[in-house]
Amino acid sequence: MNKVVLFFFSLLFASVVFAHSFVLNNQVANSPDNNKFRFAIQWASSDKEVKEYNTRIKQGEKLNPRSLQILARVGKIKVAIPKNMEYFRVLVWSKDKGKQPDLLTNWVDIIPNKTYTFNEDQLTSLALMSSMGC
Repeated sequence: MNKVVLFFFSLLFASVVFAHSFVLNNQVANSPDNNKFRFAIQWASSDKEVKEYNTRIKQGEKLNPRSLQILARVGKIKVAIPKNMEYFRVLVWSKDKGKQPDLLTNWVDIIPNKTYTFNEDQLTSLALMSSMGC
């Protein structure tokens, strides 16, 4: 009987622990130029924050460091979802550039336990985004 209770407890624990993460499969890292870039995830908890961060980045304002999570590794990364976050996007900096990212992805709705594949086709130039009025 104790083994059954322990089994159900471990299932409950696993579902709670793993429900707050996803996997980011960074295919850009497989390119020969991957060491020229730095990657980060930007988090947002609401549509209002998404709009605010879009406006800030288009106007060249400083990014909120609390909204960023630097990706230290490349390839498949298990990412813990911060509390109350609903959206994320990936920002990419060239190592020889300034403080603003060069490239970014669209905002994505967070779905726990999902694997998101991230490749070069999903990146938009910050200069292009700013001129489009997105």
